[in-house]
Amino acid sequence: MQVKSHAVLGQLGDMDLRLLRVFKTVVDCGGMAAAELELNIGTSTISRHVKDLETRLAMTLCRRGRGGFSLTAEGEQIYAETLRLLASTEAFRASVDEIHRRLGGQLHVAVFDKTATNPAARIGAAIALFCAQAPDVA
Repeated sequence: MQVKSHAVLGQLGDMDLRLLRVFKTVVDCGGMAAAELELNIGTSTISRHVKDLETRLAMTLCRRGRGGFSLTAEGEQIYAETLRLLASTEAFRASVDEIHRRLGGQLHVAVFDKTATNPAARIGAAIALFCAQAPDVA
C-alpha cells in the first residue's frame, strides 16, 4: 500500500477558486473541448488549469485522452466538494450584497416650519414609508 503525499493547501486563494471553477465547468460539460465554448478559453489553457489543480491537490482528478473524459474516484469527491464550496461562496456573496442593499445608521431630517405644517408636503407619510422600508435606520 502506497501512502500519498499530502497537498500543502494553506489558504485557499482566488486562483484556487478559479481552478476549481474551471474544473467544475469541464465536468459539467463532459470534457475540455466542450468546456472551451463555455469558458471562452482554449483547450490547452483549460488543460493547464486542470493540471495545475491536480498539482495543487496532489492527486489525479480525471482521465483525458482518446477514450474521452472521465473522473477518477478522487475527482468525483473533489467535484462534489467543489459544488459545495462554490455554493457556499455564492451564498456568502448574496449575503454581503444584501447587507450592502440594506440601509442602516442614523438619519437626521431638517425641514422648514412652513414645510412641516403644510399638509400637502406629507412629511409624516414620507417618514413612515421610509421607516418601513429601512427599519435599521434610526
